[in-house]
Amino acid sequence: MKKQIIIATAILALWGSAHAETGVPPEVPTMVEFSNKEINRVVCSGPISDLIFSKEKGLTGHFTGNNAYIKFTFEEINGKRSYASEPSELYVVCDGSTYSLVANPSDIPAATVRLAPPKSEGVNKNLALYKNMPIEKQALKLIKEGYAGTYPSSYKVTENKPAWISLCSDLSVVLKETVDVDGVGLRLKIFQVTLQGREKDIDEKIFLSNQISDSILAVAVEDHKLRSGEKTRLFVVEKKEKDGPSAMDKTIKTTWSGEGE
Repeated sequence: MKKQIIIATAILALWGSAHAETGVPPEVPTMVEFSNKEINRVVCSGPISDLIFSKEKGLTGHFTGNNAYIKFTFEEINGKRSYASEPSELYVVCDGSTYSLVANPSDIPAATVRLAPPKSEGVNKNLALYKNMPIEKQALKLIKEGYAGTYPSSYKVTENKPAWISLCSDLSVVLKETVDVDGVGLRLKIFQVTLQGREKDIDEKIFLSNQISDSILAVAVEDHKLRSGEKTRLFVVEKKEKDGPSAMDKTIKTTWSGEGE
């Protein structure tokens, strides 16, 4: 199935915090929420060479490649399981940097925590990926990666808390994920769109709104025909800073198949 992408052209400048937006930084003690029952995952921007934790505090762990897997152990008391409730320190040595995590056990599903690469390293990797690429192809590349759900380790991926956007009376629009490409000045936002009315054709132009973004570069909808209650994904590429005319002043269309180039 062909996907439509609306590319908004404008004069836009490349851009010149918090853990939820940027991932865990190196050398800064950071509290993270881990499941106290399930296996949690830590993702690094490079190979993990060591994982240090205290078994006495009920942690177990294993690492391979750029992933580490952490689990809290439990005690059985009078036939009932008692799960961890006290935070525990965890150190990850990744790509030459040390990350200090304070693992806070909570009754939540398995968590994935991403470690942010040192600033200059991530920027250099991103610049190499997008070198000599026209802006339209940059946007297309980022949308394809979002469609597949696989990103280079130098990207900063944030799973957002549900944020509903009041756009249309018959559409529920919720921001689910944000992906930042530092150094290139691009950000991908992935929304979940649910039809609450009758069958409808979902056109990209519906989402050219400041409520979605005030610096839209490209928009793509996964499924264009929805029945009541059905969902689709919306991919929005934006410039992280805007300079000059509105990014919605002029639009052009292109297509992609969702597979390959």
